[in-house]
Amino acid sequence: MKTMMIATLAIGGFLMASSAVANADSQVEGGGYATLAACQADGSGGQFTGPGADATSYYCNQGDDGLYYLFLTNN
Repeated sequence: MKTMMIATLAIGGFLMASSAVANADSQVEGGGYATLAACQADGSGGQFTGPGADATSYYCNQGDDGLYYLFLTNN
């Protein structure tokens, strides 16, 4: 009985992780932005098409290369 419960919990956790990946944020295609302000300007006024275009908000993250990248999200 304990083994069955552990297996059920493990499968449930896997399914939850799978659904989180399916709802991942979408990085906007194109190059990075030299400044955070430039990224935020496009995010706040942008009209997007393609994956993530129905997003309700955006955020900018700095990449390892020092550039800022725009992401669309529904969070």
